[in-house]
Amino acid sequence: MKKVQLKFLAAFFLLTGIGSYAQETIITKAELPNVVQKFVLEHFSKSTVDYIKKDKETFSTDYKIKFSDGREIEFDSDGNWTEVDGNRTVIPTAFISKNILNHVKQKFPNTHIVKIEKGRFGKQDVKLSNGLELEFNAQGEFKRIDD
Repeated sequence: MKKVQLKFLAAFFLLTGIGSYAQETIITKAELPNVVQKFVLEHFSKSTVDYIKKDKETFSTDYKIKFSDGREIEFDSDGNWTEVDGNRTVIPTAFISKNILNHVKQKFPNTHIVKIEKGRFGKQDVKLSNGLELEFNAQGEFKRIDD
């Protein structure tokens, strides 16, 4: 029994030690990866950056950009967007799959996309201005309304 407890404690301290390596720092636009800079320039050029956070962990580095109008974008280590959140305001849609855009336009013509988030295996969750949340697969095919 003591061996099990010791192994558990050793694993706990190892994982806690790895997790404590995470560091959040505020950086400038120039310190972002080029692909992230390009995305921001293409889709948010008229927005004013409030701050940019770099979250460096043991195996990855993530970036979060917060704009003065409340919108936020999160990127993974490779500079791919993982979440674009308008915080209840409209977001640009040029980077969103045409399948998703067409579905929203056809089925919910009086709404706008206010948030999109990539999940596991390419799944994408889309939040509309009317409060509905839609789920799409990696190919942008509609799966269901998420409650």
